[in-house]
Amino acid sequence: MTPRHMDTGNRAFWVLVGASVALRIVLAYGVCCLAMVVWRVVRDGGAAALWTSRPDLIPGVLILALTSAGLLKGTWALGRSFYDLRSFARTVRRYRRPVPPELRALTDRLGIGARIRVIATSCPFALTYGPRRPHVLVSTGLLDVLSNEELAAVLVHERAHLRSRDPLKNLCTRVILARHFYLPGVAWLRHRFTMGRELAADRRAAALHGTTALAGSLLKVSEGPAWTKAVPAAAMASDELLAARITQLETGTEPPLRRPGRLARAGAAVSVTAFVAACVWSAQVIGQSTPGCMF
Repeated sequence: MTPRHMDTGNRAFWVLVGASVALRIVLAYGVCCLAMVVWRVVRDGGAAALWTSRPDLIPGVLILALTSAGLLKGTWALGRSFYDLRSFARTVRRYRRPVPPELRALTDRLGIGARIRVIATSCPFALTYGPRRPHVLVSTGLLDVLSNEELAAVLVHERAHLRSRDPLKNLCTRVILARHFYLPGVAWLRHRFTMGRELAADRRAAALHGTTALAGSLLKVSEGPAWTKAVPAAAMASDELLAARITQLETGTEPPLRRPGRLARAGAAVSVTAFVAACVWSAQVIGQSTPGCMF
């Protein structure tokens, strides 16, 4: 898929990944050098030297604190996600049921027969899960309430998530958001990724099975039980995105994502300015204190 054909969700994902990698490249070496400078100053003059030395190192300590907290939060988010995935997989195995012949025939025609899983619950839902080898999970409740055409639309929607490996991307965006919690715009980009991918999957389903079947499924499908919400997965239904999905069905075009308000943009500008200023100041301190280390 070339960049000009990339949907808004995937564009937001790659912007997030690119920004995260670029930030780590810029900061990684500098943060190590800054930590060395702070350690030397504290070793020679005690903790008070952090604010009595010239120049003082408080902005540098702030950079170290933010990046360290981000590393811890990112590690926790990754570990928690894998824990949730294991719990999710155990629940699926516990309540898994054989795939009905009609569903098997339909999924085989769609090319996802080997990736389909059925779980016994009255809650009508479908989702795509699994960062390494994604699968589509549907409930027996879903099979009971959808017509054949609606079910086909749901499965085409989930196939779009599966082929794009959206559960893996969802996991990556969750970790990036935790890792760079101190940077404004990251949460907005993650929301844009989520909405963009849902709308792109809807467009694929509507193109193959029509808006009537897709609209009917949206009215009948729920977000799923509480135990499904912690795992990084691509879900068919979402209360938060339902209005945007209905708008797209009505207008035939993807609705724009609401941008942050003026106050939020002003706060973001102040935060970015302060962070960049602290980084520039830290680079100057590193250059003066440790000539061999520089950004």
